[in-house]
Amino acid sequence: MSERASFERRIDAIADIFAFTAAAFARLGAPDALRTEVDFVLEELFTNIVPIPDGVEVTVTEPEADRFDVTRAPQVDVTLPADQRQPGGLGLHLVGRLVDSVQYGYSQGERCSRIVFRKTSNAPLPGRDNGDGRC
Repeated sequence: MSERASFERRIDAIADIFAFTAAAFARLGAPDALRTEVDFVLEELFTNIVPIPDGVEVTVTEPEADRFDVTRAPQVDVTLPADQRQPGGLGLHLVGRLVDSVQYGYSQGERCSRIVFRKTSNAPLPGRDNGDGRC
């Protein structure tokens, strides 16, 4: 016996997926102890890339990670010549310039970091003043 359902590819559908797995486990008499892992895998597979209006939202998770908040990385002075800059940080600087938004979360108990970024086609191009004070 199996259970089947369809869900729209949108980030808030994850709650519906969890409700479905809870009901399916109950109907099938599956061991409830397995549901945490099943829900985790479903969330990771479903939420890694989700279409949003005019773009995508991507979630990157890293289990067994040390805390490193990519949104609080030191600023890079790109006006200096390369030989006068401190090594490192340019990649994170570029990430912030190329996407619409970046969010960071960390679960200390699970030692798991989660980075969510959004990229849409209607975002201002890097280097243009978009009037909101954002780089």
